[in-house]
Amino acid sequence: MEHAEPAVGVRVELEYELTRQDMRQALRARAKVSASERRLRIITVVIAVLMVASAVIQLSDGSELNFQMGLGVYAVVMLGVLRPLLMARQFHKLATRHGGSRALVDDRSVTVTNAGGSSELNWTAAPRYAETPDTFVLLSADKNASCLTVLPKRGAREARGADALRALLDRHIARI
Repeated sequence: MEHAEPAVGVRVELEYELTRQDMRQALRARAKVSASERRLRIITVVIAVLMVASAVIQLSDGSELNFQMGLGVYAVVMLGVLRPLLMARQFHKLATRHGGSRALVDDRSVTVTNAGGSSELNWTAAPRYAETPDTFVLLSADKNASCLTVLPKRGAREARGADALRALLDRHIARI
């Protein structure tokens, strides 16, 4: 069975309100390509491993684990767990302060509009994207992917809107 190429001139319209889950997925996708996020993850893991190793050495010598060491291990672990959740919460707050959004994606650009204004991104401004279970995340080209645009699949007005959007994105920008 052959699949026909999507026609040029396709437009996909979305109407949505971002959720915290959308932001968590978007930030997780961004973290995969962000150099600063990779460095932070490595530093956090190294510190956690060193602290746990130090605690194990203390305990194996018959010493008691001092309060500061235990608190330090706990803090590093919690930082690794809570940081993504807190970031998603903060980004969600910022992204939804103007209410729901509408997006129009076509062969020329992506335009997102809400009560606070409108922004239009041509394909060179967001030259790559990631697909998560619930969203498409458009990312800037810089090494930290400092700009992102989140397009929830559920916002598509047509039944096959997510498929049409994926085809449009694949035609214009790189999937990561």
